[in-house]
Amino acid sequence: MQRPWADRPLGMRDIYPEEARRRRDLENHLLAYFERHGFAQVSSGALEYVDSLLRGRPSSQAAAWIQWFDMSGRAIALRPDMTPAIARMAAPAVGRGRIPIRWCYAERVYHRPADPALVTWSSGRPVEWTQVGVEWIGERGTDVDCSLLELCQGALASLALQGCQTVVGHAGFTPAFLEAAGIAPDEVKPLLDLLAEGDYVGFRTQAARAGADTDMLAALSRLDPFTGIRLVEALGGRWRMDAPGAAAAEAAWRELVSLAEALRRRGLEAAISFDLSLYRSLPYYTGIIFEVFAPGVGAPIGYGGRYDGLLAHYGADAPAVGFSFEAERLLTALGEGEG
Repeated sequence: MQRPWADRPLGMRDIYPEEARRRRDLENHLLAYFERHGFAQVSSGALEYVDSLLRGRPSSQAAAWIQWFDMSGRAIALRPDMTPAIARMAAPAVGRGRIPIRWCYAERVYHRPADPALVTWSSGRPVEWTQVGVEWIGERGTDVDCSLLELCQGALASLALQGCQTVVGHAGFTPAFLEAAGIAPDEVKPLLDLLAEGDYVGFRTQAARAGADTDMLAALSRLDPFTGIRLVEALGGRWRMDAPGAAAAEAAWRELVSLAEALRRRGLEAAISFDLSLYRSLPYYTGIIFEVFAPGVGAPIGYGGRYDGLLAHYGADAPAVGFSFEAERLLTALGEGEG
């Protein structure tokens, strides 16, 4: 029997008492953990102005947002992630010199479904989900990045979630490396899009067509900052420091080597690895980027990175770094979610 009055919009779920309690308990547990480590909880409305969300990112990304117009005719959208909202909120305080800022949050975020067949939590492309995370504004450096990764690992340990692996890359390394490998500047962006989508076969095929040094590309996934060696040594004789992009790639590599040394000193190397082909499509990232994976979940349960330039788009320049977990995927990893 059809019951059209009981239908839900595509991608939306009804959550009944037991699962709602588990999700609330998870949010409260993580927020309490973050607060014990010096992060104060904040909250923000679900709606943002589209022109505010577009600061620091290309207009093409707005196609994935759920948008309409307010009563004044100004375009608004359900927030697609929390970082721009936090940057907007923090900018006045940063402008008054109130740094560092350490905030945490648990909020719903939204994306427009591009393909109805892919609208599930396990696929990594839901319409609505819950981000529980932290933002650390006003400080930079290897120790800060290492402390953030340590906070992430500690939060997972507090949940007794076993077998997780955090994969770290650098937002500036891969674009520069591709240029140094012989890719023309106008060919780099399509290749980065393929990496962001996880289409590694398409990436290798397209890179070869674009005239890349295939031996250097093959080495990309094997580069490991934990070795501590220079990039030219890691790549053998194929690396030319005078190639376009080489200096920027070398600088990013040195940052990651320093981070690897700090992670080893804190005993974190077992749960953290590096993948220099890791790339995320959010253009505000400027330094480290990372994703967190758990057994049995086919998409990252968490992600984050450094975004030193984003606050400048809101009128108050300051370095920043943060991460968030997706509560629904975490519940699946814990054996308590939709699966």
